[in-house]
Amino acid sequence: QNVVGYIPGKRDPDKFFFFTAHYDHLGRMGSEAYFPGANDNASGTAMMLDLARHYSTPGNQPDHSIVFMAFSAEEVGLLGSVYYVKHPLFPLENIKFLVNLDMVGSGSLGIKVVNGTVFKEAFEKLVKINARNEYILKVSERGEAANSDHYPFYASGVPCFFIYTLGDECKEYHNIYDVSANVPLTEYEDVFRLLADFERQ
Repeated sequence: QNVVGYIPGKRDPDKFFFFTAHYDHLGRMGSEAYFPGANDNASGTAMMLDLARHYSTPGNQPDHSIVFMAFSAEEVGLLGSVYYVKHPLFPLENIKFLVNLDMVGSGSLGIKVVNGTVFKEAFEKLVKINARNEYILKVSERGEAANSDHYPFYASGVPCFFIYTLGDECKEYHNIYDVSANVPLTEYEDVFRLLADFERQ
């Protein structure tokens, strides 16, 4: 099942910013192999929950509402996000922006922003925020791709990014070695700060 929480906005509660991540992973493959999914996608789920903790703290309540959504069944075809788009709890047309977090356990080489070439103004905001604060090495753009839970929203007209970190220090993906010990969270805190600053723009 999808898991959804939200913090109502102080001034504009009917406008929404979404942070999303899928909490499922490949799991057991056959009778012996187990794919734990620490980077893909416990890392993204952890950051989404950290953001929820941040905004629920007194003094950090946003002007508009913020939704935190953990999707199920991404690994078997984006089923959780497809379901949400077909059965929205909040009107899709009221979503100001959505940021999907999937595999954010590295970061030595910066981040990749799927849909960065589509939503150029929002992408340039990310770049400027990062340049001003020197959070991470680079904010790199990429075109549209149906490779994570942002895509059903994008296909329905919602402005959105899918963000993942870059760096050779975290190479495990869809295998038995994607365990917490192999996820260094190199730029986790700085990516968090970048996202929080972006939400406020």
